Amino acid sequence: MNSTNFAPVNSIVFISDNLTSKPPEHIDGSLVSFNKFCVSVGTYPEVDGETKFSLGRADEVEDALQLVFDGMIETPGRKLIISTVWDEVLLKTGVEDTETRTRVWVDHPRWPKNLVVGWG
Repeated sequence: MNSTNFAPVNSIVFISDNLTSKPPEHIDGSLVSFNKFCVSVGTYPEVDGETKFSLGRADEVEDALQLVFDGMIETPGRKLIISTVWDEVLLKTGVEDTETRTRVWVDHPRWPKNLVVGWG
């Protein structure tokens, strides 16, 4: 599983196949919003510090985290990326299919310092 620490602008990241995927409509008060192309997830407030992001196969994820998303994302380019609102790619991996089961786990329901994306 690959990891990085970062404080994203607007305290949000996108999980998608590419940087041109249409982001989902934001749902007020919700940590996660999604459509068939993209998942958006809130992070630890950027002014307070960094969030640790991890990306890998779902079977590599620790049991101690809370599952906040489990769904399918279209991945026509056969990749999955975690990116910022400024199109900065934080992590990227290849996936096997053009539609990928994607799961997101966090360590806090509102301000996660640890956000893990698992595929497969």
